Amino acid sequence: MAVEKQMGIIGMKIPSRGRLLANWPAVGPYAGGKMQAGPLGMKEALYYVLSLPVSTVIIGCDNLTQLEENMKLAREFTPLSEQQLTAVSDRTAPIAQQALFFRRWS
Repeated sequence: MAVEKQMGIIGMKIPSRGRLLANWPAVGPYAGGKMQAGPLGMKEALYYVLSLPVSTVIIGCDNLTQLEENMKLAREFTPLSEQQLTAVSDRTAPIAQQALFFRRWS
């Protein structure tokens, strides 16, 4: 609907505050037990979102190394195919519920 109305779309929290990343330190409670690290690298998470009709993305960085990695990935970006988008979505489905820990609904 936003695209149809020619509105900008902002992609935020690309790796779901780190929860989608394989190198995320899985700590902290959620509504069912211990959180698990995700199945993705930053490249897959970023390329997934950039392949959607977003106008811009906001990526949180903890240090200069992460910023430099994100800049390199953005420069080398090529959109994912529909098949690749589906594969990434399928791989993240098992942890999707964990990413919604802050909501009162599921």
